[in-house]
Amino acid sequence: MFLLIDIGNTKTKWMLRDQRKIYQEDSFLTEDIDQDHFMFSEKIQKILISNVASFEKEAILKIKLKKFSCPIEFVKPQKKWKHLLNGYQDSSSLGVDRWLSALSVSNSIQKSTVIVSVGTAVTIDYLSFDKKEHQYTFEGGVILPGLHLTKNALSQNTAQLKNDEGAFQMPAINTANAIQSGFILSVLGNLKSFYDLTLSKSKDVNIVLSGGDAEYIYQHLTEDLKSHSMIKKDLVLEGLFVLANI
Repeated sequence: MFLLIDIGNTKTKWMLRDQRKIYQEDSFLTEDIDQDHFMFSEKIQKILISNVASFEKEAILKIKLKKFSCPIEFVKPQKKWKHLLNGYQDSSSLGVDRWLSALSVSNSIQKSTVIVSVGTAVTIDYLSFDKKEHQYTFEGGVILPGLHLTKNALSQNTAQLKNDEGAFQMPAINTANAIQSGFILSVLGNLKSFYDLTLSKSKDVNIVLSGGDAEYIYQHLTEDLKSHSMIKKDLVLEGLFVLANI
C-alpha cells in the first residue's frame, strides 16, 4: 500500500492506493498541514511526497507521518529516469511538480505532449518524444501566475481594480470580466504557441491539462485543440505512483 502526497502552494492532495486500485483520496488546505489528515489504519509500505511549498511544511508533515513506521521519500527531479531525460539547464532546479507531471505523461502517452497545469501558478511545458529511440525529453516551458494570483496582484497593486468574480467575455465590458478574460487569453495564447512549436517538430501532438482550473481552460479551447486534448486532474500523484512501483 502506498501513500502519495502532493503538497501544493494552496492545496495538498493525497491518495492511498496499491498497484491495482485507489482506496482513499482527499485534499486539504496546505496551511492546515499541521492537522491530522491521515487517520487510516492500513499498513503503509512506502510514502512518496512532492513538495512545492516551504521546507517548513515538509518538516511538519514528516513528523505527522512518523506513526506509519515506513520509508518516507520527498521526491526530487533527476537528470534522467529510464526513458525520460530532463533537459532543464540545471536539472535539480526544475519544479518537482513539473518533473512528476512529465514522468506521468511519459509513462502513459507515446506522443510529444504539451503539458498544461492550471493551479496557483500555470505551467506550460513541452515534452518531446522520439518514437524510434522511445526517448522522452522535458524540453522546458513557461510559468504564469494562476487566476487567483492574477486577481490578487491586480487588486492589491491597482487601486480601482477589485478582486471580483468575472466571466469570459470578448470584448469584456466590465472590469471583473476584463481581468478574467485577460487571464484566459494569456493561458490560451501560450498554450497555442507551444502547440505550434511542438507541431513544427512532430506530426502527432497531445495536450494534457491538469490542476484545479484545467476544466475551465479546456472549455475555452478551439474545437481543433480540444480534439487533441485530455484532462488528467492529478498528474503529480500519477507521477508519484510511477516511482512507487520501482
